[in-house]
Amino acid sequence: MRRLHPSRKICDMHASIQIDLDLPGDLARFQLPTGVNARLTELLDKQDKGHPLSESEKSEAEGLVDLADTLSYLGLKAANAS
Repeated sequence: MRRLHPSRKICDMHASIQIDLDLPGDLARFQLPTGVNARLTELLDKQDKGHPLSESEKSEAEGLVDLADTLSYLGLKAANAS
């Protein structure tokens, strides 16, 4: 077990925040740029064909998927707001 200096205390902090943003009207059309989408497709196709991705490629693919998901989510929010 880790010992703490007597003056330090462990705090269990859980919080959530809500941020309201003004979204541009064309946000619903946001998508990955063509070259970025092509790279993501290349990585996913490689994996689908049974070729293992390197750790670097896995990290890259995960980041690109997260970015694509975020853009899709923002696009849906913008579409629902209009």
